[in-house]
Amino acid sequence: MDKKISELTQLTARTESDVVAIVNSGVTKKISVEDFIREPVINAGNVSGALSVDLSQGRWFIFTLTGDVSVTLSNEKEGEEFVFWVYSNGNYAVTDMTLTSGGNVYCQGGSLPNPANNAWNFYRGFVINGGLVLTELDNFSAI
Repeated sequence: MDKKISELTQLTARTESDVVAIVNSGVTKKISVEDFIREPVINAGNVSGALSVDLSQGRWFIFTLTGDVSVTLSNEKEGEEFVFWVYSNGNYAVTDMTLTSGGNVYCQGGSLPNPANNAWNFYRGFVINGGLVLTELDNFSAI
């Protein structure tokens, strides 16, 4: 028997064993809560030159720079957040970054941050008012 939303039991704490039943064309499938909240990590491998990143593919991206890159980002949506984990395998730069929607890319000081050489660099982007606000933490190495 179907219940009104107000009649359902409240979930007060999430556990990995929590599942939701989904019915599709008469077939019931179980989907765990983790399936709804876990984000895939897109590992693009070695990159250089013109780099196109389709933001609809995920929110977590890994890149290893093997040359300078000019980045074009597409399919961003208002309010989304993205993480870019970048290893610069030498003295390489991000020479340009654009959004195919025509929105602006905003960086601290008004210039693109360049990754530290031979180190991991963390970039976090937020789509706000049609543009991408990009922050950087750089020069991460294993301890």
